[in-house]
Amino acid sequence: MKLIIFLLGCLGCLFTGCSDPTYRLTVSIYGNGSLPGDTVYLYRFNEQALEFEKGDSAILNDRQQVCFTGKYTGPEYVGVGVKEKAVSKFFMLDSTEVFAYNVLLHEEPNFFNPSGYKLTKKYMIVEGGRESAILDYYQGMERLTLIPLRYANNDTFKNDVIMDMLVKFPNSKAMLMILDSARKRFSMDQLGEALHLFDAPELVGHPLYKDLVAYRESVIKTAVGQVIPDFSLPSLNGEEVAISSFRGKYVLLDFWASWCGPCIGEMPNVHKAYDLLHDKGLEVVSVSTDRKESDWRNAVKEKQMEHFVNLRDTKGVLHEIFSRDAIPFILLLDPQGRIVAKELRGEDIYKVAIESINK
Repeated sequence: MKLIIFLLGCLGCLFTGCSDPTYRLTVSIYGNGSLPGDTVYLYRFNEQALEFEKGDSAILNDRQQVCFTGKYTGPEYVGVGVKEKAVSKFFMLDSTEVFAYNVLLHEEPNFFNPSGYKLTKKYMIVEGGRESAILDYYQGMERLTLIPLRYANNDTFKNDVIMDMLVKFPNSKAMLMILDSARKRFSMDQLGEALHLFDAPELVGHPLYKDLVAYRESVIKTAVGQVIPDFSLPSLNGEEVAISSFRGKYVLLDFWASWCGPCIGEMPNVHKAYDLLHDKGLEVVSVSTDRKESDWRNAVKEKQMEHFVNLRDTKGVLHEIFSRDAIPFILLLDPQGRIVAKELRGEDIYKVAIESINK
């Protein structure tokens, strides 16, 4: 009887193991910047927040390798990072046995990479399943654009490669991430065409696919010539001010932050637009994306912006309505609330407004 119970227990473990497969990801990191003893992190893509988050960690051994294991639930986006040095580009954990090889090199430190160490995209190799092969193929095609004078328009070439691959590799999770990374290069007609090439329920229902659909709809709604969607934000005195309350005036809408160097660099042009055109019906609506209210208030005073309409983006309007996070973002609205121009920089900040008002 005990033997029967033991055998049944073994069978139960066997079936549990079959229904709950595990993955083994072996990462090798070489180069003049990697050393045994370095901490390597596994970054996993949070499909709800749509961002990579730091997960497991392991120590680089004498063979320049680390190994991560866990439950395998299907293809997912991952990346690796070396503590205080660099993070790789994403790749696919798409089978129960995956090998990734990368080279960690040291370059001249800069603002975006103060350590100077970077995992090189060019030398990253991933051995896995179908999705990894698709990524390798795309990266190989992308490198063709580095050949001097081969293609007059690299972005057009890259977009054509993506469209061809969407047809060649239908319903690929890797292709969904590639399309997302290139979203800003596509026209909205092209992006719509690309999205229609996905029809697998698990991908059409994926948060990343839904975010791309929302992004496209947002861009269409906020295109030049469209009436800006209404929103209201708190002013310096705490009063909620709606953008629609400025109907009848031209509006220079400036999204900025106190910590943003390029934003501060455009302030003289914004001030010049106000000085030249306020008496002709132009209002400057300055929207700060500062997280701390004190930073916003101090910057308004320091940059002598009190004569502007100063609001703070406490509701994520920049992202939710305009589907962007980068600043400065400066638009011109006409008296009907239509968007006359976007992405204004330099002298265009006041010259485009002058031309529009003088028509």
